Amino acid sequence: MTTSAARIELNKKKVLSAVATVFTALIVALTAYVVISIIVARVQNKDVNLFGYSMGIVLTPSMEPEIGVGDLIIFTHNEICEVQAGDDIVFVAGNGFDSAIQGQNVVHRVREVTTENDEISIITYGINNANDDLTPVSAENFVGICIYHSAGWGAFFSFMMRYGVIILIAVVALPFIVKQIIKIVKLSREKEGDDK
Repeated sequence: MTTSAARIELNKKKVLSAVATVFTALIVALTAYVVISIIVARVQNKDVNLFGYSMGIVLTPSMEPEIGVGDLIIFTHNEICEVQAGDDIVFVAGNGFDSAIQGQNVVHRVREVTTENDEISIITYGINNANDDLTPVSAENFVGICIYHSAGWGAFFSFMMRYGVIILIAVVALPFIVKQIIKIVKLSREKEGDDK
């Protein structure tokens, strides 16, 4: 191999190494953002909000067969004035709900939106329930609009909510740690070669 070809090959390796390092740093930064967001949300007892989207796992069969128990829902934090009849919305369950889910997020369908004295009131129902919810949703307990739901992702995220932080750190950190160990071993071998 000629000197110029060897130099080009060395430059390619340096560029690839730099790209891999930047990519690894971005993954570590994104992971740190997600982990910190989850920790802060749990400490403050709020929904995890990543880039304007939150998610939750459905706990009751009130929206079956469309949205089942254990399904993942993704919702945006909209203003209550953006809600329309037919939307699936997320709100905090209050009086009129079983005591086991009071204070929890619920996803139900909007039957009607009314405004009286500049106060918006939303009548909701679970599509699996015979009656409308007893208490209308107001601005105080409105959370957002459901934009997506999935059964498969629900099982995955239920698992990740239990063990995700540990797995996420291990998956992201392990390749980075291995890469650094390989660099240290190479440097120590080079230093041993220089000492001889």
